[in-house]
Amino acid sequence: MRQRIFHKSERGQAIVLIAAAAIGLIAMVGLMVDGGILLIEYGRLKRAIDAASLSAALQYREGYNIQELNDAAEEFLILNQSDVFAIQIDTDDTDSSLLPPPGEPRRKLVRVTASRHVRFGFLPVIGINETDITATSVGEAASVDVVIVLDASASMAYEGGGLLDRGDSPADDPSACNPTNSCQPFRQIKDVAIEFVSQLYFPYDRVAIVTFNRDAHSILTLTGEDKYGDTVVDYETMTAEQIEDAIVAQLAGLTVFQPADICPVAPALIESISPVTHCLNYPAGTYAGLEFPLYRAAGNIDPSSVPSSNIGDGLWLAGAEFGREPIRQDSLWVVIVLTGGPANTGCTTGAAHNCTGPSYADGRVCPPSTWGSPFCREGDVSASTRHAAGTLNYDADDYARDAADFLANPLTGQGVTIFSIGLGNLIQNNPSGDPLAGQKLLNYAATVAGDESNLPVNHGLYFFAPSATDLREIFRTIAESIATRLSQ
Repeated sequence: MRQRIFHKSERGQAIVLIAAAAIGLIAMVGLMVDGGILLIEYGRLKRAIDAASLSAALQYREGYNIQELNDAAEEFLILNQSDVFAIQIDTDDTDSSLLPPPGEPRRKLVRVTASRHVRFGFLPVIGINETDITATSVGEAASVDVVIVLDASASMAYEGGGLLDRGDSPADDPSACNPTNSCQPFRQIKDVAIEFVSQLYFPYDRVAIVTFNRDAHSILTLTGEDKYGDTVVDYETMTAEQIEDAIVAQLAGLTVFQPADICPVAPALIESISPVTHCLNYPAGTYAGLEFPLYRAAGNIDPSSVPSSNIGDGLWLAGAEFGREPIRQDSLWVVIVLTGGPANTGCTTGAAHNCTGPSYADGRVCPPSTWGSPFCREGDVSASTRHAAGTLNYDADDYARDAADFLANPLTGQGVTIFSIGLGNLIQNNPSGDPLAGQKLLNYAATVAGDESNLPVNHGLYFFAPSATDLREIFRTIAESIATRLSQ
């Protein structure tokens, strides 16, 4: 039997092959191990970048400028990834690629990019000691679409003659206090609303303004048009300061309801009610409150021309704002409603809903069953007396509750968060009917409305303000509550 004889040279070649194979094996193991390290380290960096971008985006609600957004992101990254470098923070102010397409609202986007060194464990055997990895993330904080709904009825001038007067003091005359911007508590209400607006972050947040007296009025839309249809707030082209100034101007220009000097009276009635044809009553030349010649006409028992607190249409108009294009489904939708008394009218042209049936006198919600005191609403407004739209006893309070349900219900309505504020004595001590009528309605709107939905309702809060001096703290609490919801 012949045996193969290995020469020394062949044995040397085998050692080389074995060594090369070992190096290759080590390299493969190194690639696997160090590749795993690379993926792990990239995951760590990406999680840190994601958290940093969200942390920076949330600073929008604090009104931070771009440098402070940068500082917030960098601080977060340095605390969580000490060896990061080349940190880059961009918003749509620094990088136009983050801007939305023309015609769409801007969004609170912050893009964070950073790099870090990764040292390998095995690859240095083949001369690869380290590499750099880079990650990018875009964080977004929710924007706010808020509709401020303010009672601008005659009662908003009732404090001109002191807290206890009933609107019959010369100082309560809206024709006198409106020109000087001195109607109280309306002036204080506007000042506090202006302070609230200053806490929002423009152009990302948007504001609409609705007022109500006998009718509801859209003063400023979420898309920036005023009551005349003119664009006064352009969220695409105006600076944050210009937007805030334009919204503040709309709030500052609001006035208390001031009817025409001579009420519109049918010619056949003028003689029977003469000489009282003035809506503002000035017996002996001194202001003595509002006058209602149509109601006081001989034989007239329909009081629908008297009430002036149209909360229902104010809420319906607010709900319509969230249907304006472009609709921002990803923003937080908020309504803040402030009123000085219970609802006592509704269903006006342009804002009316569910206004068909036997309970509408002169086009308004005022069923004959409510033609005694209190006008146009039942004395007991508990939930057990809720009436369906179109039925005989459907009153102004039912109408306002339907509007609140539409706002709050996320399934059949808008899914809005409602914050309600009841201001003054008439909210809890109304002299006609249920003394708590106003409070019950506002508490319902903020904490109960929309509960028949199969989806969870994002309820707000109800506040009672004995006087306008309490409003500043209430609006501060609302702003903090909004900020908390944005952070969730």
